[in-house]
Amino acid sequence: MPSLNVITNDGRSYNFPILKGKITIGRSKDNNLTLSDKTVSRHHAQIIKTKGGYLLTDLGSYNSTKLNEKPIQSAFLKHNDKIKIGLINLIFLTRKIEKISPEDSLILTTDSDYEKENKQILKSSSGSGSNDSQELLVSIEDLKSQKEDGISSYPEEIEVDSKVRENLFSLERSNKVLFVLYEISRNLNSIHDFRDLLKRIMDLIFMVINADYGFLVLTGDENGDQLIPVVVKYIGGQEKDKEKIKASRTLIHKVIHDKVAILTSNAMADSRFDGAKSLFMQKIRSAICVPLWKKDEIIGVIQLDSIRFDNQFTQDDLELLKAIGSQMAMIIEQAHLNEQIRQEEMMRSRLERFHSPQVIEMILKGSQETKDNVMEPKDLTATMLFSDIIAFTQLAEQIPPRETNIILNQYFSTMTDIVFNYGGTLDKYIGDGLMAVFGAPMEREDDAERAILAAKEMKQQLTVMMAEKEDYRKKLNIRIGINTGRVVAGNIGSPKRMDYTVIGDPVNIASRLESIAKPNQILIGEDTYRVIKDKFKTKKIGPKKIKGRRAEIMVYEVL
Repeated sequence: MPSLNVITNDGRSYNFPILKGKITIGRSKDNNLTLSDKTVSRHHAQIIKTKGGYLLTDLGSYNSTKLNEKPIQSAFLKHNDKIKIGLINLIFLTRKIEKISPEDSLILTTDSDYEKENKQILKSSSGSGSNDSQELLVSIEDLKSQKEDGISSYPEEIEVDSKVRENLFSLERSNKVLFVLYEISRNLNSIHDFRDLLKRIMDLIFMVINADYGFLVLTGDENGDQLIPVVVKYIGGQEKDKEKIKASRTLIHKVIHDKVAILTSNAMADSRFDGAKSLFMQKIRSAICVPLWKKDEIIGVIQLDSIRFDNQFTQDDLELLKAIGSQMAMIIEQAHLNEQIRQEEMMRSRLERFHSPQVIEMILKGSQETKDNVMEPKDLTATMLFSDIIAFTQLAEQIPPRETNIILNQYFSTMTDIVFNYGGTLDKYIGDGLMAVFGAPMEREDDAERAILAAKEMKQQLTVMMAEKEDYRKKLNIRIGINTGRVVAGNIGSPKRMDYTVIGDPVNIASRLESIAKPNQILIGEDTYRVIKDKFKTKKIGPKKIKGRRAEIMVYEVL
């Protein structure tokens, strides 16, 4: 049975079996697979079982659907394909995952009576760490090496007192914290996957704290009762033949619910270890467990363990890991923010093809509902503008194709800028004509008025452009048709290609008005006239018969 391994933007994962021939994926609760993330559209994508396999299709989402890092409209899935929907990663699986996951390497257990009796909490402190980045960063090991090389800044006969040594250890700890945070920050822009970032953080922690193994567990719910292993690391790297790690749920829940960092040991208080209880029977173990923060919320814990007699964790180790855990809130939030910025840039890039900067800003700064609906088909009242170059086909026959391309690019560049300046949406280029919409994807009270202003400026700018042409053959004239009415606007097309457009009878009327207009004439329909008649000078042309309609329509000219 195929399934989807879902990995949320904060690293949590679960398996979703594909039990039906068709499943929909999105943020809305009426989907088969609901993804609770703001970067996911209400109805984002779907997977359909066909004779050729399982077909993934984007449903006109505003953040697109990616398959193996490439945006797609529709594509067949194969085992281990990586799907990205908003900030959430999914893996399509047709068979069991071969590699060992963190869940397979870590066993969360309830403490046995033996563990309860022998485990001692040596230190329990507040989870909030502090670190002064202004401190001088030195390493006591560096000082030792300098002394051995005969270049110590202290005379050999002078013994460093305990207070100075304590300060040096504090500075060394600060140095380690800043090293870890610097390395994580350096990787923020290169590591886009949240889980990969957490693995890198664990690698860095092992570089500054000597542990035999460790793990990172995230909470799967608000209460912290569901625990999800995300990263498991051994001192020599994760290996398949390693024994599974057993971790105490009691200890982890205490860290989460009490919001404390804990240093524990199950070693006996008597360091002599009499012959009745040997070192190996005791399995001496030291552990430090600290909360993982995201703003003011604990989303998991980091725990390190040592099973070596000569490597019991100290208060300094606890404070070091606590400081790293508390500072990771900023790092995790920055990683999430970076991904949101990348998604917004992608969305902005797609919107710039059709919409004016003003409309784009309204969409991006609007509510989540606005973003969800921007590309989905919906009914609205809009004003359509069609413009066309008269007799351009004959001109193209007389001049080289490259020159034709230059003329059209110059013309379209100027006209598109005018459409955008008045808050319109570029629907499409149609040969030597263009179609613009005012009122989609977002309606405004002055849509018709702005369409008229754009049309008038198009005529003015064309006059300026033609004044610079010496060759009379290249002097262009345009005609413009405008109409207002109820239309359907949204992404329309096939699964392989969708375009944002508007459809409906008012669109057809606007196109027909443009086709019957005379050179440099702006014709408008009855509905547009009723809205703008008191704001512009107009002339009644009278009823006209247009192609595709039995009845005549009333036509007006904007002067």
